[in-house]
Order: sequence, then structure tokens, then C-alpha cells
Amino acid sequence: MSTLANARDVLRLLARTQRDLTVTEVAAELGQPKSSVSRTLALMADHGFLQRDAVTLAYGPGELVMGAAYRGRPAGSVVSLLGDVLADLVHETGCTGYVNILDGDQTLVIQMRTSPNNPLQAYTPEGTRAPAYSTSMGRALLSRLDDEAATTLVAGRFDEAVGSAPRDTEQLLKALAAARADGWALSSGEIVPNVAGVSSAVVDPGDFRPYGIGVAFPARDFDRAQAEQLGFAVRRAAQRVGERIGDPYWLEFDAG
Repeated sequence: MSTLANARDVLRLLARTQRDLTVTEVAAELGQPKSSVSRTLALMADHGFLQRDAVTLAYGPGELVMGAAYRGRPAGSVVSLLGDVLADLVHETGCTGYVNILDGDQTLVIQMRTSPNNPLQAYTPEGTRAPAYSTSMGRALLSRLDDEAATTLVAGRFDEAVGSAPRDTEQLLKALAAARADGWALSSGEIVPNVAGVSSAVVDPGDFRPYGIGVAFPARDFDRAQAEQLGFAVRRAAQRVGERIGDPYWLEFDAG
């Protein structure tokens, strides 16, 4: 069978299963030798049709496929995709999960999901607003803008800064740079006392609008190592959506 036909079969399989697949799984599904499948998948990854997870070694759609699929997606699917991964994130972490957008210089909660397995959760209902600079969600969203656009939105107003929130523009820009490098932002006791949070953001390549996803948890449980683990979980969730919609930041992001 030709290389092109093999690639077609692999893409059809990924579309049908809706998940990343290992060499062994693809070989079993297609009834082909693992050595042949391994060469096909590696070739497709080399040319941007697939990408391979460094941890699981499974293959998923690459930048070229994501970009082409994005053009035909229905309106509003970014929020829908975030809602889907939010459910998984809440189940994984046991924390309250959120999807937010930027509304001027504020963040706006548009989705909230609680875990049925954890009765002690932070709770900020849909429709809640907060200054963007003073939450992990807001800084994750602002980090997807350039520095000039972010500081213009904030306009030097840090009057509600409490907890770990930035007190001035210099501190804000430092926090945004860290969020861009890490792929997630952290807050503790800022808008809601005794509540900590970690958040990431994706940008819709169609209209360049950022959307945030994150979790909140009691600050008394705050431990840097634990917060980092939650940050990694949130980052993985955001990257799943970012890669799916063709967000260049996530397509190029290297978790190290």
C-alpha cells in the first residue's frame, strides 16, 4: 500500500477514535506490521501531519491537520471544547473548574463546574467578574496578549491588589512573562480570601479572542509542589484544546 494511502488510513482512524494512539494500537487497528506503522507515523510527524506525546509516545493530529480542521469548525466550538476538557479536569483534580473570558479589564466566568467527590470547594458562580490583573485566570488571559495590550487594558489600576496580586505594572509584566513561559498562572488569596487558583488560556485563531480555563481550591491546602501539579494538569487541558483549534502558542509549546 502506498505511503499516502497509509497516511489516509491513520487519519481516518484518529478521526474515528477521537484520541491519541500508540504504534501498537494503530498496527492492531489497521492490521499492519508495527515496523511499517512506526515508519508511517514517524514520517507523518516529520511533515506536521501528526505529533507525538513525549510522555505517552502516542500520536495525535499535528499542526497541519489541526489548522485545516479549524477552518471548518462550527461557531462557538472553542467554548464547547473547553467545557469538555473542563469536565475531565474537574474529575482529575477534585477542584472547582472554570472557563472565563476577558470583558474589558475584567474576567467573566462563563462556565463553572464542581466535583461531586469533594464537598469542600471554592465556589465562584457564572457571571462573576474580577479585575483581570488580580486573579490567575485574568493573568493567564492577559498573558496571551502582548505586553502593550495587556498594560493598556489594566491602565495602571492596581487599587484592588491583595494577596499575591501584582501591585504595579512591573510586577504584572513579570507575572505575565512567567505565565507565558510556564503555560499557567498561579494566584492565592487575591479576590476571594483563602482561595488559590491555577489557570491557562487558549486563543481562537479565527478572532484572536482568549479563553481561560482553570481550577480553584482552598488556600489552606496551598503548597507550591501541589500547586505545580495542578498547574501541569490545567496546562495539559489547555494544550489539548489549543492544539485542536490550531492555537500557535500551544502548537509550539515545549513543556520541557
